[in-house]
Amino acid sequence: MEVPDDFNFSDLADSPELKRRRKYPEPQKQADAQEDHLALLPPTVPIKISHGFKKILPTIEYCQQLTPHSLSMTEPITQTSGAVVNSSDSSKPEYMKKRSREIYKRQDLGAQDIVHQYKLSVKKKYENVLSFLCGEQETFSAMYTEPVIMQKNANGSFKIISVSELFQMFLMSELFDDPITIILQGNSGSGKSTIAQKIMLDWASEAISASFLNLVFYLRCEELMCISAEMNLIELLSYNCGLTSDQISQMLQQSPEKVLFIIDGFDKLRLTQDIYQLSPYADPLQEAPPEVILCALLRGHILPESFLLVTTRTKETVNKLLKGQSCFTEIMGFYEKEVEKYFQKFSFIKAYYSVMANETLFTTCSIPVICRIIVERVKFGAVASGLKTTTSIYVDFVSTLLKIHCQGLSRSVPTLLRSLGQLAETGMLEQQVLFEEKSLQETVSDPAYSPFLCNFLFKRRIHQETMFRFMHLSFQEFFTALYYVLLDEEESQRKVRELLHTVERGWALSCWSDRDFSIADVEVRHAKLLQPVILFLCGLCQKEWIPSFFEKHNMAVSINIETQLKEWLNQCSPRYQNEHMLFILHCLYELHDKSFVEKVLEGLILIDLSNIPLKMTDCWVLKYCLQCCEHIRNLKLHVTSDNLKMLQPELYRCKELWLKMDRISDDVVGLISAAGKGKILNKLIVKMLENSGSVFCPEVVSVKNGDIMLSVGSSVITETSLKTELTLTCPDSLISTIKWVKLQKERALYSYRYFGAEEEEVRLLTFLQSVSDLKKVCLQVSSLTNILAPYILSLIQNCPSLIELSINSRNKFLLKIQSLKQSLKQMGWIMTVWRKSMFIQPDAKRFTKVELKIKREKSDSKRESSDSVSYSSLKAESSSAQSSSEDAEVFTPELIHGDDEDKHKNTYRFLCPHAGQFQCSLTNLVFVMEGEGKMQYKIVSWDSHVLDGLGQMQAAGPLYNIDCSAGSVSKLHFPHCEIFSEENKDGLAVAHFTGGNVEIIQPLKVTETHVIIDIRELSNFVLVWIKSKLGFPIRGQVLLFLRALSLEKNKLNVHLLPENVPVSEVQSRHQDKKYIETSSKCHLILNQEYSLCCQPEECEVQPKTEMFECNFGPNYHPTFEVFLDVNIEEVRLGILDKTEGGKEVWNRRRIFLTVAPSKGVEPPKPETEFVNTHGDKLIQRVSSVMAIADSLKSKNMITSEIWGKIKAAEPKQQKMRVLLEALDSGGDSVKAEFYRRLKENEPHLVDELESGPSRSSSRYYLPHSTSRTL
Repeated sequence: MEVPDDFNFSDLADSPELKRRRKYPEPQKQADAQEDHLALLPPTVPIKISHGFKKILPTIEYCQQLTPHSLSMTEPITQTSGAVVNSSDSSKPEYMKKRSREIYKRQDLGAQDIVHQYKLSVKKKYENVLSFLCGEQETFSAMYTEPVIMQKNANGSFKIISVSELFQMFLMSELFDDPITIILQGNSGSGKSTIAQKIMLDWASEAISASFLNLVFYLRCEELMCISAEMNLIELLSYNCGLTSDQISQMLQQSPEKVLFIIDGFDKLRLTQDIYQLSPYADPLQEAPPEVILCALLRGHILPESFLLVTTRTKETVNKLLKGQSCFTEIMGFYEKEVEKYFQKFSFIKAYYSVMANETLFTTCSIPVICRIIVERVKFGAVASGLKTTTSIYVDFVSTLLKIHCQGLSRSVPTLLRSLGQLAETGMLEQQVLFEEKSLQETVSDPAYSPFLCNFLFKRRIHQETMFRFMHLSFQEFFTALYYVLLDEEESQRKVRELLHTVERGWALSCWSDRDFSIADVEVRHAKLLQPVILFLCGLCQKEWIPSFFEKHNMAVSINIETQLKEWLNQCSPRYQNEHMLFILHCLYELHDKSFVEKVLEGLILIDLSNIPLKMTDCWVLKYCLQCCEHIRNLKLHVTSDNLKMLQPELYRCKELWLKMDRISDDVVGLISAAGKGKILNKLIVKMLENSGSVFCPEVVSVKNGDIMLSVGSSVITETSLKTELTLTCPDSLISTIKWVKLQKERALYSYRYFGAEEEEVRLLTFLQSVSDLKKVCLQVSSLTNILAPYILSLIQNCPSLIELSINSRNKFLLKIQSLKQSLKQMGWIMTVWRKSMFIQPDAKRFTKVELKIKREKSDSKRESSDSVSYSSLKAESSSAQSSSEDAEVFTPELIHGDDEDKHKNTYRFLCPHAGQFQCSLTNLVFVMEGEGKMQYKIVSWDSHVLDGLGQMQAAGPLYNIDCSAGSVSKLHFPHCEIFSEENKDGLAVAHFTGGNVEIIQPLKVTETHVIIDIRELSNFVLVWIKSKLGFPIRGQVLLFLRALSLEKNKLNVHLLPENVPVSEVQSRHQDKKYIETSSKCHLILNQEYSLCCQPEECEVQPKTEMFECNFGPNYHPTFEVFLDVNIEEVRLGILDKTEGGKEVWNRRRIFLTVAPSKGVEPPKPETEFVNTHGDKLIQRVSSVMAIADSLKSKNMITSEIWGKIKAAEPKQQKMRVLLEALDSGGDSVKAEFYRRLKENEPHLVDELESGPSRSSSRYYLPHSTSRTL
């Protein structure tokens, strides 16, 4: 691939001696206004321009016979005296001012001429590149096929844009005086450089879309890395585009604005961690290495008003360096019509239909470089039908070129391939893509005759040099993998082991926080660039088609690489279920071993691919992997409607499916119909990203057990992040509702206004009357007024399927409550009001076991007759009589452990000596006592689903059973974890369970730490939230427990819990582990994703990310698990919020693991050790799982929820896995009871396991159980 010679303005250039004199003149006295760095420059006129530095122009003596060329900065000039001429000096004679104007006018003509000549050179360089490569006499524009480009929007959605729209983004940012940087990301072979060259050609050809740009400079990073000398920015541009430094200075001076720099292949810069610590490079005349100058451009230290387009395979480093406005785009490759267009341009229509018949081959053509390979391949005959993987396509192409071009070579094919592989590996490890001819001779003889290498002339300062590169970077990656396969067994395994370690280390470092990223950046980037080598290695191990290639050329290959790769993938898959899972799936596809794919995927709890839009090849790979499995537990995807068509037949294999997409298509409707109707798919969530948050916008659809819930945003509610939720049972009703919602949005946009609050709500209530199969409505309104009352009644009257209507108001009620309540009663419905919420349900004793009551103060009965309800006055009256929880006397209760069966249950006892306030040091409960008495209290297990009947409520603390022998307690203060604010202060209450009923008690007062209630009888109490008030940060805690797994391994459990969960309760559930004390406070948000950052990086963390849920017991499962060697005595841990870009919510700190065990911790009993040791055997062999689960449930050792999960799990091995999860959280007593029940039901199994040799490996090393969650 020969690059045409760069344009050279030789006819305008000075002699070297003249240039030297001008750059290094005789020393002259400088004016005071001159900067120090101009000391070696001739007398100048400083002209300030918008790029943040002064362009330096030598003064020019007037000459009557001036031509544009004679004013070029490369021509010799006559200097005036040493003083600086001030062009704005009013003391100048008029003829001198006129002379200056003529000089600048003619000089401008000279700059325009240089720009014109520069455009001609760009056109000459790029307009025939593609046609030269393909052997056709066509221009670049005629052969160019534009790939699909996705732009990421602020709301997380993606939209397709064109190259011309990239120019529009530059233009719009220029109009608003806010220059933008566009990051164009794409894998190797996606067409990044082709697009960069297309932009250069459009500008040089003066295309309309690029006409607003004055200058465009193309900086190819792989070529800049061959420059060893330091230079300034002007010299760097000169070096890269063939102009002299003076000509570039003149162009920039005359065209100071609308300059675009294209930095192509930023990932090919060999950056070190020092790039983050360097002092700012802000002087364009200061010499520095090329990579420092490019980073200064990115940071805005020089030319801050210029536009930037950066192409890269990895975006992390660019994001860290970039300052100012940016736009992220990604090349998705070709879609079907682009592939067809590409073949048509090469006049290969017949070949196109042949390729289209092979679905696998056609899908891989979505990658532009592979599409090009296929086009080149069909020139030599039909493509083999057995090609299924990317590697097989490359092997076929290499085999074809060997057959055609290498018949007469002096070296054998194996020798040639090994030498190419050695060269490729050197380049991959050193991040080098260009090779000098003299160094190449040592590895590859006759490189000019190799069909896999391209040569071109590379310009040095004073000469040109022949350089070589592989025909494409992807071939360099392929030959590196081929080289590893062809090495001897020992050397092959060593190199593959180092490769896998390098990549996995980069993955581990990628979760580091921003402040430490500079240290890890180099390794993270290098790991990313080496990943394609692993893909090709997996493909070369494929057994169907690849072996014939090696046999044909008598090449022996390493037989143990496949085993290495499979072990590595098996270990990595449970650790990296999020960000690196897509790469693992591609590796599995290249291996093409169905049984191994099933083995790897069957144990995964979650496959999360929701953070990136899937390309066609990604969907094809995922489809194959899904076909290999009976079912997938939980899958999260970001797909387009086109991608969903490809995947839909296999998505039914998912038990839970979570989709991000732009709209509801027919394929989604099919999935909605199937969810919860006897198929594997029983839970579906669809998040719609199109115009999220605008007027009346559908946002989330979720399906579970046949119920379809639609969440709708509105213009009024968006301010407080509240959503209106509709529950339906018919997919057709869902589609009609979404269509209506979108119609309202279009009407609002067309009328250029938002609907008024009441108008919007009236429209919705009116429409809902026509929706069939409407089951539940949860409506969020700004204010509940009398205007809405008739529409509420009409909705209830016209929707026979409706069973629940709840309304939450942002402001106080302005509604005649008694009148509405009476009307509802006549219709057979009851209404319950609590704070700013209203619950309406049929009066048909819907709660047979749980009856909803609202407990009010005596003063409430007087206010019920009024037209409106306000609780603020009640709070004001009652709060004045209450003292703060801070005034309480702190006591430490007597801790009573249960018997052997209930050893993990704590009972707290306190003998109160007199009246007053007393605060428990372990639970933070506060008792207001009227006299002496014995308090006894404990946390009990319960089914939190009992709150489902109360509308929008959720547990906000543990369930306490409280008793007082003397009945002397008058008030209770329950600790809460809310971060107190005006928005959420009304969201807390207390639910009182007594006699089979539930009683909602309004707080007398809510302080920053406690909820205070008045009580009349004691029983079970739990703090509750109203769900509409969720979404705010809460006070959390991080608890650590260490446990020995074997003689070599420890496991550190990391728990993220609300602050009002007593540490003593968690300790009692994990008595077989060592509690590690540390500062634990942090702020967490419910349903937000978090990750654990752990150093040293060789520690294994699972899962990589996890959603925070409020766990109030009785089982306290670890959020994260860290597996580490026993000799590690110290780790550094931190918690990162993945939703907010890796922000630390629990700052990194040192954790010492060599502390003494916590009090009360005993060595594990034999029954516990039996369960810990034989977990893997128990999963495979226990047949009486349900009988044992029934027994544990009857003794309240597992909850009804866990029992239900065990019952629903299939097959029996999965039932046992779920049960083992519960045993882990239950502690020694639960494991002991399991052991007794197992010995009773399957004595022979217990005897066999106890009599056999001790198994050192436990279930924690199994991929399917390394990150169990319930």
